[in-house]
Amino acid sequence: MKSMINRLPVFYRYLLSYLALFLLPLLFLGMTGYFQLADIVGGEVERNNQALLDKLQDEVDNKLILMNRIAGQISGAPELSPYALTHDLFNVYQGKKLLESKVVDDSIKEIALHIRGTDYLFSSLSIYKVNQFVDELYRYDDWTVQQFSDDLNNLKAPLLRPAENVKIDGLPDQRLVTYIVPIPINSQHPYGTVLFVLKEDALLKGLNFGLSMPDGNALVFDRKGRVLTAHKQADYLLDPSFYNKIVSGDSLYQVATIQHTKYAVSFQKSDKSGFTYVTMLPKSSLVAPINHAIWQWIGRMSIIFLVGCVLVYLLMVFNYNPVKKLSMLVEAIRGHSIRRANEFDVIGSVIHDMADSNRSLGIKLEENRSAIKEHLLGSLLKGELESLDAFNEQGKEVGVVLPFAETVVLILEFPGFLTPFKERLIAETERQFSDDVVGYCKDSLEERGMMFILSVGCSPDALREWLDRLHEHLTTSFQAPIAMGVGKCYAELSQVGRSYLEASTAIDYKLIKGSQRVIFFDELMAFNHADILNPRRVLEDLDIVLQNGNSERIADAVQQIAMRMKQSGLTLFIARELCYDIIRKFIAFTEKHTPGSPMDSFPDVLTLTDYTTLDEIADLLTTARVTLCDSLTAQKLVKSAALIDQITQYISLHYGEYDFSVQKIADSFSLSLSYLSRYFKKQTDRTITDYMNELRIDQAKLLLRTNDSSVKDIVQQVGYYDVSSFIRKFKQSVGVTPGEYRKQHR
Repeated sequence: MKSMINRLPVFYRYLLSYLALFLLPLLFLGMTGYFQLADIVGGEVERNNQALLDKLQDEVDNKLILMNRIAGQISGAPELSPYALTHDLFNVYQGKKLLESKVVDDSIKEIALHIRGTDYLFSSLSIYKVNQFVDELYRYDDWTVQQFSDDLNNLKAPLLRPAENVKIDGLPDQRLVTYIVPIPINSQHPYGTVLFVLKEDALLKGLNFGLSMPDGNALVFDRKGRVLTAHKQADYLLDPSFYNKIVSGDSLYQVATIQHTKYAVSFQKSDKSGFTYVTMLPKSSLVAPINHAIWQWIGRMSIIFLVGCVLVYLLMVFNYNPVKKLSMLVEAIRGHSIRRANEFDVIGSVIHDMADSNRSLGIKLEENRSAIKEHLLGSLLKGELESLDAFNEQGKEVGVVLPFAETVVLILEFPGFLTPFKERLIAETERQFSDDVVGYCKDSLEERGMMFILSVGCSPDALREWLDRLHEHLTTSFQAPIAMGVGKCYAELSQVGRSYLEASTAIDYKLIKGSQRVIFFDELMAFNHADILNPRRVLEDLDIVLQNGNSERIADAVQQIAMRMKQSGLTLFIARELCYDIIRKFIAFTEKHTPGSPMDSFPDVLTLTDYTTLDEIADLLTTARVTLCDSLTAQKLVKSAALIDQITQYISLHYGEYDFSVQKIADSFSLSLSYLSRYFKKQTDRTITDYMNELRIDQAKLLLRTNDSSVKDIVQQVGYYDVSSFIRKFKQSVGVTPGEYRKQHR
């Protein structure tokens, strides 16, 4: 196969190569585009389905809120009070008109008010006896007169009956949803009951499910798993296990087979009502848009393939013309035809001849470049050049260019008998450089050593493998023990001097590690102090403690580091470097959490070189720890005071709202209910409920003194809806009833 390709003309060989280069990315893009397109379209379908769920939930929850609001308005209307309805027929007429005005939604068929202890229902349409309402007017299948009467007179909390068939005289059977609300709402002793009769077919009418999901269904389940209402009635809704079949597991999206049809089922539960909202779409209709988009994508990719092949051929012809003209020029120089030969081989031989004639000039130029090269590398080690672009701009004239971002220093030491072969050793080392590792030798004052500055474009593991291969090759080639010390890789040129110091430190360990191996600086700590102190692991553990932000944990961790540092036997160089890194982390942490804070309170890291013992360095670290913990403690006190002020201000603004609760406070500040209660108690020495009661009573006292509103209105303004309960609490707190308090202060 290879020989067949070699026999092809250069034109067709490159044409096949270009086609391969074109087809491989096209195949990759086609496959990735296929899956991305499927994900995008599928995601859009899921978002539309989620929007339907949200719309369904909002519609039903808002209607529940509307009916609760209407019930609250009815309980506050004087015309509909128990006394007015039972002692004055004119008020009965006025109450009927008021109830008519409350029918503000097409889904509400009728609103009725029952005063407990009486035998009448006052409706927006008429006045009924209780037994007449369910025995003659609305005949429910499983709601007897006795059950109906018990519900009207004994319920303490709202009750929503699922949609059910109801017989009405003179009309076809209807499916109605019934909602019963004791009034006043949330009272332990309600005096009446509001009855809402809702039409199921109008309850979800405004959602237009017939257009958005003509083949699917939308359902609402109550907390017991019963079907409250459905967009479409179907036989599977009668199955008692239907709720558990489609609403199960942790996933909010699943596929269920119902009556031999696969449905994509999505559901979510409302935090307001506790109801479960479900949408069901046939999987075939759900997948249809995805399949359509995918086939369109395949068709377009096919067109791109055909057009691309034509363009590749035309571009190959266009790009081959310069090669053709160059081969004609070579024919004129050589004086014979090269049509049957490889054009590039012949052209290369001509260029090689030209290069030989210029090689002697290059040797002379190289002699002058050596001095410039040494000066440039010396400046790099001193940290005089911080920008890679600036270094390469100066070095390209003498062939010294660092092509990669990271730089590392390598030091080699060899026995004295290899000193005469030092130049050969340098040349052999340079021959081992690869595409990912480029280096330059810097003259060393040591006769038995040499130093290389390496520009590295590979991973640390790949660099280690290359260095190991280099060491093995040099040791084998020169049959002598050669030690190699390697510093750390740095992306900043200003750190090259630091890498040199690290490489020097590493090479000093040859008496411990052995003189026939590669010694990496970043392995020294792990090798010598793995049982006591590993600087890298210390910094990683310190990062975790700092992220936690607990000043006590930080103090303990740093105290342990200082104690272990004294016992570790670290070299002074590594101890200084570790302390320097820890202080830098402290400064970065303080700047992140309290921007603008003064940093001069931390020990000056530049003074590290003045310390000559591990005890002195450990004590300096302890001083930095005290500074950081003091800063954290002050910050925590400020934040805690600010949070309690925000919570009390929020309560002062919202305590009068009808739906105000401790849970609402916790949700507003993204806190758990238990944490909020403990925190408020700790900060104020009283519970949130006690604090709100004091606010409400103080506000009520102010209103009693300053305006003529009724006690009932004042009670509602301060967030209470049970007048008798508030009067008891007011008397317990003030010593007199609200009425007596008003008389005393008028």
